[in-house]
Amino acid sequence: MKTIIGLFLIFSVTVAQSSADKQFEDLAKRYLDEFPALEPVGATSLGDHRFDHLLNQVNSEARAEVVTFNKKYLTELGSIPKEKLSRAHQVDAALLDNRLRSGIWRIEELQEWSWNPLNYTGLAGGAIYSLMAREFAPVEERLMNVADRLEQFPRMYAQIRETIIPERVPKIHAETAVKQNKGVLSILDNLVVPQKNKLKKRYRK
Repeated sequence: MKTIIGLFLIFSVTVAQSSADKQFEDLAKRYLDEFPALEPVGATSLGDHRFDHLLNQVNSEARAEVVTFNKKYLTELGSIPKEKLSRAHQVDAALLDNRLRSGIWRIEELQEWSWNPLNYTGLAGGAIYSLMAREFAPVEERLMNVADRLEQFPRMYAQIRETIIPERVPKIHAETAVKQNKGVLSILDNLVVPQKNKLKKRYRK
């Protein structure tokens, strides 16, 4: 009888662990599927090319959406009994928890969006570089996505002007951003312009 009870307890623990692991795996899969839509440029860099034609939104509505998204996943993650996860999933859960909390903190507390223009110059350069630096798709397709993103630059820069608080910008950040803007032009000159003839005529200007 003791042997049977012992086996039952072991089986029960195994089932509980498998259930918790499955719950975490489902959550992680949904997160990885959904978050790239909030960060199209970052998604391209990570190898998710579903949003290569889009450029990040950088206004207050977009920040609020990210915070809501992260808090939703934090709540779901918190409902999973961590002690019942496998060791590997415990580590993954801790990493995801930290990423979610960090994302919220950066928006609500650090507020770099209001004083660090380097975030935006990096975004502008990355929007083009991430498409052209690696041959993950035919060059014509990548150039079309570059063109689509460039068409969204005026919208992005308008949002940046509404977001940045000039008096909060450190002088060194402002000076560096000016230099990095030249780097964005260099990326276009070196990676895009030499191949522009592969674009359809209406995109070549």
